[in-house]
Amino acid sequence: MDASTFEFTLSVPRDPQFVSMVRGLAVQAARYAACGSSETETFAVSVEAAVQACLRETSPEATISVVVRRDAGPLEFLIDGRTIAVEP
Repeated sequence: MDASTFEFTLSVPRDPQFVSMVRGLAVQAARYAACGSSETETFAVSVEAAVQACLRETSPEATISVVVRRDAGPLEFLIDGRTIAVEP
């Protein structure tokens, strides 16, 4: 694993208190992938919005699936089927 190739998955409780945690993870991942400041902030805002959208939906699942990945291309967050990407 290095800054150009990584992947991990986590399950986040479907609870508003975890939105900031996922946003913070987006910031850290974007910085690790060498994104600029404005790209990092825009990416984090988009990730946060996707998690908020999941909370507004009715779902039988108690958790939100989050996949963080990069394979020598854009950094991607897959959040319950939504893809948010940023190019470092």
